[in-house]
Amino acid sequence: MIRLKHLALLATAFVFSACSKPANDPAAAGDGPAAPVAAAPAPAPDPSKVEGKPALWRIGDEDTTVYLFGTVHVLPPELQWKTKTIEDALESAKAVYFETDVNPNQITLLQVVRRLGMYTLPDKLSDHLTADQRAKVAEAASKLAVPMVALETMKPWLAAMTLSEEMISKAGYDPNSGVERTLLPIATEGGKEIRKLETVEEQLLVFADLNEKVQVDYLMAGIDEIDTESQLLGDLVKAWADGDVTKLDKIMIEDDLEETPEVYQALLVKRNQNWTRKLDDLVKTEGGVFFVAVGAGHLAGKDSVIKMLTAKGYKVERVE
Repeated sequence: MIRLKHLALLATAFVFSACSKPANDPAAAGDGPAAPVAAAPAPAPDPSKVEGKPALWRIGDEDTTVYLFGTVHVLPPELQWKTKTIEDALESAKAVYFETDVNPNQITLLQVVRRLGMYTLPDKLSDHLTADQRAKVAEAASKLAVPMVALETMKPWLAAMTLSEEMISKAGYDPNSGVERTLLPIATEGGKEIRKLETVEEQLLVFADLNEKVQVDYLMAGIDEIDTESQLLGDLVKAWADGDVTKLDKIMIEDDLEETPEVYQALLVKRNQNWTRKLDDLVKTEGGVFFVAVGAGHLAGKDSVIKMLTAKGYKVERVE
């Protein structure tokens, strides 16, 4: 099934942290819900697992080197993942690529979110759900302390994102500890040029352009598995921190996105194809060292950027 956490972890950190709090969110004005039922407890830090060694790859030609680093957009704050190999690769780069703008202009972002992710009154989320679906969404909203009145303003993909944020937060994970939010100030202070592979709107359209049935199925499948997500999320983060790409493929793709071809194509395959073309052009047209940080799901599986670059004739070398 499609799990809420994967929607957030495969999207960028700015989507995770910003899209779920529209400007007219009643929660922001203090109009909160009744006391929620208890959510899954945050996992206690395991001292033996707070240091990670995530995977890093390298491609290039005679005058160009591109490091490919798979990221997780939310992490437990105690996880230490910056190895010397990763730090050295980042230090050597003249430019750092992210999926999109990690810190977009909030006014512009909210305008895009309203246009792509919110209904115009009197239309509302409940109008697009069955009675059983409405009851399940209301139950999930109560459990996660998300005001139902706020969810009602959102299209299904944005409602899924909002519930996902709350679930992940309650499981002890923090978008501010995610890889992009950690790398950006390091790269900026190091004088690196910051580049992006797609615009904010292009990324949000990945979700907004899904047909309504797929969006609703996405929302409901995540809700159906909400009580098991904490453990699954821990398994995913551990696989990433261990550099276990095979396990990441199974958790994020084989057991998840491949079960819904429309989402798999939109979220991964089409974007991977676009990014592969851009990286190929980069190697062919520009010299120097570049560091590319994209969601780990894009570098795992049979339709990954790694596989697509290999098909173009590149030797993709794992260096960490």
